[in-house]
Amino acid sequence: MKADKLLSPVAGLFKVIGALAVLTIMVVTVADVIMNKIFGLPFPGATEVIIAVMPISVFAYLFLVQRNGRHITIEVITGRFGDRWKIILKFLAHCIGIYLFGLLTYLNVPMAIYSVRIGEHTGGNVAVPLYPAKVVIPLATGLVTLQLLIELSRSVWDLFSRYRAEAD
Repeated sequence: MKADKLLSPVAGLFKVIGALAVLTIMVVTVADVIMNKIFGLPFPGATEVIIAVMPISVFAYLFLVQRNGRHITIEVITGRFGDRWKIILKFLAHCIGIYLFGLLTYLNVPMAIYSVRIGEHTGGNVAVPLYPAKVVIPLATGLVTLQLLIELSRSVWDLFSRYRAEAD
């Protein structure tokens, strides 16, 4: 599919963004522990940085997990169902996912715009910008919604082509 190929570079970008977020959390945490244990002084703003970067690390990888199909599935339960029920459950799961992630996107876009407009920062000793995380969240949930739409259309196409082949 063309949409799949178009999302490939975006997936690579989100992989880099998520990795940088995790690396930032790790470096800040290690620096905070070392500074606290050796010098007796905590890393200023460590908590604020981690709070600001954590949503980026989670939501950036959310799209990749859905795209690569690496999420946890309930094979123990669905393995006992027949093919027809598996198809129905997969269809329902895609529809529910599209609705929920679409709703998350719809509700988070205005908050992201507002956060960028006011230049939202954390409170505390060090002001760390929060708007990058508030922008990544609707981007990632929108991409997950798009990926679910692609998977749903692919499933419906496979289902109809399968029944067409059985009819012939």
